[in-house]
Parts: sequence; structure tokens; C-alpha cells
Amino acid sequence: MGRHDGRAAVPPAPWYARVARAALRWLGRLALGALAGGVVLGATLWAGTSWQASRALGAAAAFVVVVATALAATLPPLPDPTPPPPHDEPGTRRPTARDGR
Repeated sequence: MGRHDGRAAVPPAPWYARVARAALRWLGRLALGALAGGVVLGATLWAGTSWQASRALGAAAAFVVVVATALAATLPPLPDPTPPPPHDEPGTRRPTARDGR
């Protein structure tokens, strides 16, 4: 409970470290969006789409990827996997429908 939980309080990182981490996160998201936009631009140009339409599709893909990565960062972490149920006896198997039982 509060400050009596037994853990040592960790001081927050300095402001410049927090800003640098946020900038690196957004730089990675923007780089991934730029890569996706470039791939869509190249693929649509190769397929014979006009330059204007290809550019618009590439920009839209880049925008969607950046927004999707930003939204994905807000999801809670996955829970730990549950262990498998224990077996009745080691070395035995349960009968199945194939056994005719």
C-alpha cells in the first residue's frame, strides 16, 4: 500500500532522457510508416497506377501505419501463459474416440 509496499522508490528519469526516449519511439514509428508508404508507392507505380494516385495511396498507407503503431503502444501487456493441466498418471494416455470406447 502506497509508500509502505516494501519496494524502494525509483526516482523518475530526467526530462531530457524521457524526451529522448519519446523521440526515438516516434522516430521508429515514422520510419516504419515511411517504409510502408514507399513500398505502397513503388508497388502501385509498378502496377501502372498514375503518379498522383500512387502518391496518395503511399501517403495514406504511411499515415495508417504510424497511427496503428501509436495505438498499439497503448494496449496492455499480454498476461502470462497458464501452465498446462496436470496429467492423471505419467506414461498413460486417455482413451479417445478412435479407441472405440
